[in-house]
Amino acid sequence: MSSEFDLAFFHDNDFHRQICPKCGRAFWSQGLHPSCGESPCEEYSFINNSPIKRAYSNHEMREEYLSFFEENGHGRVGRYPIVARWRDDVFFTQASIYDFQPWVLNGVVEPPANPLTISQTCVRFNDIDNVGRTGRHYTFFEMLAHHAFNKPGKEIYFKDRTVELCHRFYTERLGVQKEKMRYIEEWWEGGGNSGPCVEVILEGVELATLVFMQYRETPQGRVPMDMTVVDTGYGLERATWISQGTPSAYEAVFGPVVQSIQKAVGIQPDQRILEEYSKVAGAMNMKTAADVRDLRQRTADRLGISYEELLANVGPMENIYVICDHSRALAFMLNDGVVPSNVREGYFARMLVRRALRSMRALDLKMPLADIVAMQIDYFSPHFPELVENREDIMNLVKVEEQRYYETLDRGRSIVQRMTKDLKGAPITVEKLIELYDSHGLNPEIVKEFSDVPVEIPDNFYMQVAKRHEATEVVAERDKEEEFPQNMPETKMSYYDDPEVMAFEARVSAVINGAVVLEHTYFYPEGGGQEPDYGTMNGIEVKNVQKVRNTILHYLDGEHSISEGDIVVCAINESRRRQLMRHHTAAHIINGSARTMLGNHIWQTGAHKSVDEARLDVTHYENLSEEQREQLERRCNEVVLEDHPVQIKFMPRDEAEAQFGFRLYQGGVVPGRIIRVVNTTGVDVEACGGLHCDRTSRVGPIRILRTKRIQDGVVRIEYSAGLAAVSGMQSDKACVDALADKLNVNRETVLPAAIKLLADMKEDRKRLEALTARLNDNMAEALLARAVLVDGVRVVVYRVDEGEDPQALSLSLTSKPGVVAVLGVASKSPKLFVSRSADLTLDCRPVLKEIMKLVGGGGGGKPEFAQGGGGDPSKLPGALEKAPEIVRAALSRK
Repeated sequence: MSSEFDLAFFHDNDFHRQICPKCGRAFWSQGLHPSCGESPCEEYSFINNSPIKRAYSNHEMREEYLSFFEENGHGRVGRYPIVARWRDDVFFTQASIYDFQPWVLNGVVEPPANPLTISQTCVRFNDIDNVGRTGRHYTFFEMLAHHAFNKPGKEIYFKDRTVELCHRFYTERLGVQKEKMRYIEEWWEGGGNSGPCVEVILEGVELATLVFMQYRETPQGRVPMDMTVVDTGYGLERATWISQGTPSAYEAVFGPVVQSIQKAVGIQPDQRILEEYSKVAGAMNMKTAADVRDLRQRTADRLGISYEELLANVGPMENIYVICDHSRALAFMLNDGVVPSNVREGYFARMLVRRALRSMRALDLKMPLADIVAMQIDYFSPHFPELVENREDIMNLVKVEEQRYYETLDRGRSIVQRMTKDLKGAPITVEKLIELYDSHGLNPEIVKEFSDVPVEIPDNFYMQVAKRHEATEVVAERDKEEEFPQNMPETKMSYYDDPEVMAFEARVSAVINGAVVLEHTYFYPEGGGQEPDYGTMNGIEVKNVQKVRNTILHYLDGEHSISEGDIVVCAINESRRRQLMRHHTAAHIINGSARTMLGNHIWQTGAHKSVDEARLDVTHYENLSEEQREQLERRCNEVVLEDHPVQIKFMPRDEAEAQFGFRLYQGGVVPGRIIRVVNTTGVDVEACGGLHCDRTSRVGPIRILRTKRIQDGVVRIEYSAGLAAVSGMQSDKACVDALADKLNVNRETVLPAAIKLLADMKEDRKRLEALTARLNDNMAEALLARAVLVDGVRVVVYRVDEGEDPQALSLSLTSKPGVVAVLGVASKSPKLFVSRSADLTLDCRPVLKEIMKLVGGGGGGKPEFAQGGGGDPSKLPGALEKAPEIVRAALSRK
């Protein structure tokens, strides 16, 4: 027996250690059992016979758990967002321990409570193809947990207390007979850590996993951690399910929503079939669609019914379960800032929307997906008030994405048919299916419906797709760090002490690769999207400033004689510095104003602040309209005039998160225990290292220059502020004044005068085009009258004069039957056009090439029209003389 599991709690409470005869694993229990109790060693035995004292709703079970652990000395902690914005290695929070990685586990910050208890909303996509089919899989779930973080000299509790609390919760609080609880010995590894763990089993279901994180996995082997961690995870949905004893977990968790959809489509399945189906599923290790087919056949055989009869009962319910799971996941994901798109976090939201809509289509459910998401919000909002606060925003995002899905279906048939035509009867491969899904949003089932060639849908299609998109693109520090030694002297960043200092003296602490390092500096280095300060050092131009780790490097223009120990006199380019500060502060104003105007799904995804212009990239599902741009610009300038103070202070990370939430991390993950918080009061709060104006009024005017959709789900807002905005306004005014002068009107009437001028020009252009067409027709008639007849084909050879349009003339000539037109343009670089009537099969390209050989040029085009150029202009007349014979030769080769 491993000492890792030889717990005093087990021995003191008459637990027996047994070996499962089916899987060979060891487990502990106060009763004797024929197996460990986990799938596939044992079927569910709680359906219609719950071992828990009463039926709990999801909300009641959550509160029962959290209050139990509060009563046992744990601090209750609110959920963290589903999007793990404090980490750059994952998109989503997939377990409660993610909330405390890496900062708490690394000892950078203290946990919000120790010990603590939490109900953490999570999403995982590794089992997405099994959702709805097994009775127990979800993409979205709540992980109940209690955690303890043990440091040397400050032990909270570890294995014995963890198992004791778990056992007491189920037996004392929920009324489970103590003999029914089983605890399987296991080992856990993840994220570079490892330790023993205990799987908690009740009547065929794994209710919880109790992990004792105590080792680090290193290239040299396993070493003990300084901090040992109690990392538990309890399935809220599973506990709720067992308490109700329903056929599947979905009825227990989504009861009212399941019933509403059943009523809408008129489905009333045989409960006995659902119960047996769930029991068989519980005893199987479900991984693929082949397993699902096996499950269905086993259940049909057990019930003595046909496969088809079983499928008629469970098939529609599986689609209902998918809709329920995905709609709940969407409500929380969209609430927490995900915008459906084809990249990053948004990809998974779009996947959920389209899978839900596919299931609704299969049921012929005549109801918008947004209505079902609204049901989920109504059901969960009493316990998650943020869903009510963001309800309108969530609903709008779902409606937009649903509309896009149906637009995809409208064009999907032609997309699939074009692809199958190119395949010439060959089947559509998995790669092509994924390409159609990724590029066009077409579910494989839709492709199969629209296709006239074989389509084999892989059992785990959505798992494959999700896996391809799970990896984050972690942006590492530039390789420049490797160019510099690790022991460089650190620089005191005095620009944070007083950004108004524009001249100073400092001692040189080092000169590294030609760059000057000062003991302290007021020069701001490039970072956070803000360009660096320029200025002078001992009169030499400072042309770049970079930060490598905690060292500021000043790059000077040309050679210099500055050396270590020198005292240097520095001056910062004040006008540049102030303009960069205005643009950086304006970015925060625009971000906060856009969020207020467009919805809480607005998050910054990138930014750049230069002197003349700046840009801010935000998450949004479509480009802004002209009206929205004007509204945003007006609101930003109202913020400027309202003169909000910009408060900047360094704060412990945990205090900042507690006060301002995870909206802090607009610019991405911020490292360290202390973070710099920029609070544009009443507008925006961000963890930011940039330099800012101390009040919004000092930003000056803000102009929204343009917006554009740079990728799916991301809109770029380009803007200017302060003197750059003033310069732009002055330039616009000068342009309007010059235009008014040219039009001989005053400034106020420039627009109607310009509109009238454009209308007049349009009419003149129409008349000119009509005259030109008539002239070309007349010219064509004249040329056809003297055309050379070659094998019954009229060959027109003509040297086009200046001012004539060779392409329009070619069109006029070849609109008549039986015509080949060869038109040359004499110029410094001669041009040639060869075209033919639609009734001829002559390929114009070889003709063009033969003639251009004589000139010395080349060209190409289409069989009916080819053009070329280049060569010696003096040779063009001679080449045109030979054109009829070249056409004759081409016609004879046909």
